[in-house]
Amino acid sequence: MDLFTTSLRGKSLTRLLGVVGALAFTLQGYDQAVANGTTVALYEVGAALGALSCAFIGDILGRRRTVFYAGCVCIAGIIIQATPFSLGQLIAGRLITAHRGRLVLLEGLFAIAGVALATWIDFGFYYAQKTSVSWRFPIAFQGIFAITVVSLVNFLPESPRWLVKKDRTEEAGDDDAPTESTAVARDIANIRQSLLDDAEGTSGNPFAFTHNRHFHRTILALGVNLLAQMSGVNIITFYSDTIFEEQLGFSGTTARIISGCLQLWQVFAAGLGVLLIDRFGRRRLLIFSSAGMMVSQACLAGLQSDTTNKGASSASLLFFFTALFCFPIGFFLLPFMYAAEIAPLRIRSKVTAMSAGINWLFNFMIAEVTPIGFSTIGFRYYIIYAAINAFSVTVFYLFYPETKGRTLEEVDAIFAQSRNVFDPVKLARSLPFQEAVEAQTDAKTAEAEREKEGWEESV
Repeated sequence: MDLFTTSLRGKSLTRLLGVVGALAFTLQGYDQAVANGTTVALYEVGAALGALSCAFIGDILGRRRTVFYAGCVCIAGIIIQATPFSLGQLIAGRLITAHRGRLVLLEGLFAIAGVALATWIDFGFYYAQKTSVSWRFPIAFQGIFAITVVSLVNFLPESPRWLVKKDRTEEAGDDDAPTESTAVARDIANIRQSLLDDAEGTSGNPFAFTHNRHFHRTILALGVNLLAQMSGVNIITFYSDTIFEEQLGFSGTTARIISGCLQLWQVFAAGLGVLLIDRFGRRRLLIFSSAGMMVSQACLAGLQSDTTNKGASSASLLFFFTALFCFPIGFFLLPFMYAAEIAPLRIRSKVTAMSAGINWLFNFMIAEVTPIGFSTIGFRYYIIYAAINAFSVTVFYLFYPETKGRTLEEVDAIFAQSRNVFDPVKLARSLPFQEAVEAQTDAKTAEAEREKEGWEESV
């Protein structure tokens, strides 16, 4: 039995969904940034474990309860972090707080806003380092977001696709329109048919070679998250203060002000990405971000190749800002969204959980490898990521189909009709959109009814 039921509909429900998603992602971004430079690697490990655990519990608990229990765990972690009297307690708190995987699948704009907020709060307490409040308050502050999410999430409805999967069809149809309405009945029928098609001759194994290409789609979902992290953006996000102080020669205060401005710039770019995603589609933004990161990393390598040239080192700031403009437009929110859109309905929770886990694990790898990379190969470290981003441009162009405007059932059809790894891109361009087909059918039905009414009146 659910803790709450909701009578919210239409715009009220949409607003509440937006608020919960925004707060959850603000929490994720804030929490990731608040202890940047000390326990960042531990956070990534804990987040990866939390995300991967959803592969097992996501379909059991449902989407709403998964977020609720994860939020409760997060609150416990925040309490442990904000009140430690030993290093071991702080480490445990960081690991516990990160155990909330599916919160990462919503509203990346607010995650970046959380990063920016944490950066500026940390800067404010930079001048109060002699007291424990300088680190206790920033950690405890995130509890506001976690408590609000836990308080509101149970007023949201469960995912209709999960309800159909659990044979709770009547609840799935409980929307603005009556359950028996044509539109709702058609949507439920499409979801049920997609589940039946997906279940034919296969298990729930994400890596099975099935008629609708489970293995292929799982690799695409994992790949987009892996390549996003390997763009190298977290060289800047995690180590900007160190780079600006040690490599570019700025003071501690100036370095932190520049880092804060970079995060505010990211918020702007993420907002722009939200406006562009349904205009240009997923595929184009992925290609744009990888191309932009390629240019940024290559220019950083060139400008920092001679540390004695202070003018060139200072000019490299431009490409830090360029990187944090290109990344959030297509690489921050989009990989998680794309993984959910591309995954088969039957195994969606497993695929999205693994995708988030991959994202966090490679996040962890960047955090660990970057100091070693700079100390051993210096500016050449940027060249590695420039090459990876060039590879990403090619991969996204050849293998990643556009999902803009497609229902999840249409994506299933695209892969079911594919015969090789190149087909989905071509089919996504050529197959008619379900919305257009249904609109045409409804128009023909309405026209036929009008003609019938006119004939009856004439008789």
